[in-house]
Amino acid sequence: MLIVDGYNVLLQMGLKDRTLEARRDHFIRTLNTRNKMFGGIMVVFDGKEEVADFPKKENSNVSVFFTKDSIADDHIKSLIEKSKNPKALTVATDDREIKDFARMHGCKLISSQSLIEKLIPRQEEKPEVEENKDTFLNSDKARAITEELKKKWQ
Repeated sequence: MLIVDGYNVLLQMGLKDRTLEARRDHFIRTLNTRNKMFGGIMVVFDGKEEVADFPKKENSNVSVFFTKDSIADDHIKSLIEKSKNPKALTVATDDREIKDFARMHGCKLISSQSLIEKLIPRQEEKPEVEENKDTFLNSDKARAITEELKKKWQ
């Protein structure tokens, strides 16, 4: 199972032209499409009252939790402590305190940027096709092509 430090990863994804709510929705939808990669995903966000009743999206395999009276860090640590098998957990964060805690309990770690790269693989850059501007037919070759075309057109 993957436990994600929600805002820690989300804020590194970019998408600054969108509202926070739109970025969160996009992030959760992206995680949902990659759920099988991790065998379950829980995203923990620092919560406020206005998002405490965040709706569970239909067909979503991602559990989303907004903390109310605590910070996400504490909730993530609690999930690790309560786990029967913390070695089966992967924690996605760049928060040093959470990483140290997770490491101490035997969890696997993935940085925020590495998770983003797994979720949104970069398109392989294809080399631009160069036009053969400098490649010219020599006159003998050009004449041979012209003669061949004349035969076909007749």
